[in-house]
Amino acid sequence: MNNLDKYYIQHYFNWKNAGQFLLVAFVGLAAVLAIIVSIAKAERSRAIQNLDLENREDRRAYKHIRKRPYMIIESFYEMVFSSTSILTFLALYYIIDEKMPEVATIWHKYQDVFLLLFICLSVFMTAWLDMILVKLTHLTPEQKGGVRLVSTIYVVVILLYIRFIYEDTNYNELIMYFITLAVGRFIFFDFTVKDFQNLCHQVAQNLPLLVLMLVYSGLVCWYGFHVQFLLKSNGVIISVLIAHIFMDLSIFVVDKTRIMKAVV
Repeated sequence: MNNLDKYYIQHYFNWKNAGQFLLVAFVGLAAVLAIIVSIAKAERSRAIQNLDLENREDRRAYKHIRKRPYMIIESFYEMVFSSTSILTFLALYYIIDEKMPEVATIWHKYQDVFLLLFICLSVFMTAWLDMILVKLTHLTPEQKGGVRLVSTIYVVVILLYIRFIYEDTNYNELIMYFITLAVGRFIFFDFTVKDFQNLCHQVAQNLPLLVLMLVYSGLVCWYGFHVQFLLKSNGVIISVLIAHIFMDLSIFVVDKTRIMKAVV
């Protein structure tokens, strides 16, 4: 471990600065959840007014409507977790590519294979976060798949930002890879019009959450870079990952305190 690595470890494990950054991430998450809960509860109230609880179908619909705020909140959590998982392995990709010249020969020969492996591992990491860090019990596998597709779009936006704002051409291949990955979810060798429509519906359904995610992570990252807790010198992608880890920790705190059950 060289002196620069020791500096980064000491910098990010400065508990005072890390605590302040966690507080900012927590406040940002609270604002996002307040928006989600307010809109979801308003929609729920309007929907319940049109139900006749003497009717069996309406009673079934009532149970679904009651769960709606939790489903939206968990969809946002899933988007954060999925994005963190992808960014974790993109950061690892960056570290190997930029910081480990001793493995350059093998890396440049098989880096596409490693990237595919990293993407597969990110899926398992997301599943682990869903089950261990925070249990997401109100989403179906299909709903999680829709959120993860939007997370892929979110990661493309991050990579495009780094590419053009910081003029870092190292991300060109990654951008094309994730664009291809996203398009591949819509158009595959045996896709049907119905499959395409369902995916479009899932994406459209989660677009408001994508906007919230971009605003939330954007403000958290902006604050981190502004106060120089997040550093550009260690790689912007690594700093963005660190911001997402703090966002994950904020979600963990909210979940363990069970605040949302009292609010929703």
